[in-house]
Amino acid sequence: MVENPEESDHEQDTNERPPFPHPPWMVGVILALAVLVLVVGIADPIWLLIGSPCLLALVIYMYVKIETWRRKQKT
Repeated sequence: MVENPEESDHEQDTNERPPFPHPPWMVGVILALAVLVLVVGIADPIWLLIGSPCLLALVIYMYVKIETWRRKQKT
């Protein structure tokens, strides 16, 4: 019996690891803190230094989402 190649691709996609293994609410909290740090950092730049881990997480999150979108566009 010959397998349908489309089904195997879909099956492979569902077996992939998620790009962010953390619970979605945890990722959302960190991203919300990053946006808050950006807003508060305009008034007092020390908050940019204090919130730099959250800002780094925001940059990585945006990079992964953009690359995932670009890869889907290629296929």
